[in-house]
Amino acid sequence: MEKIIITKATLKNLKDIQKLNHLLFKREYNKYDKSLNLSWTFGKKGTKYFKNKLTKKDSCVFIATINDLIIGYIAGGESKAEVYRDLPKVGELENMFVIERYQRKGTGTDLYTAFVKWCMKKGIKLIRVQATPQNKKGIAFYKKNKFKENTLILEAKI
Repeated sequence: MEKIIITKATLKNLKDIQKLNHLLFKREYNKYDKSLNLSWTFGKKGTKYFKNKLTKKDSCVFIATINDLIIGYIAGGESKAEVYRDLPKVGELENMFVIERYQRKGTGTDLYTAFVKWCMKKGIKLIRVQATPQNKKGIAFYKKNKFKENTLILEAKI
């Protein structure tokens, strides 16, 4: 098998990361959440979001490549804790995607490990992530990586 390389992404990777994020959005939209805006990723706000993640010191994006082909990414950064909780410095894994044929080969774990190392250098002591409850595969990945259920957000349409 070809070697998977994890590196910190740069602005030159922007379009490839956006393509992967769009695949993530389409999958989430089709399987779990019809409220997702499928034009967000390449729109003004999505482009600004990823440019900020790629350039700001409180954010990061790592990519997984095989032979210069980007097969996955993880994006996140420093986050604010709720004002009513006494928490250490918090980081958030905001979004992550690995092309299906490269899943279950350690790619996601390698991306997550790079993110954890980045967090540790920033003095972050707690990482959080949000997942759609129906995304059993994603939740299993997070639990395998020591995430535990903490806060449940419920929504009611009125």
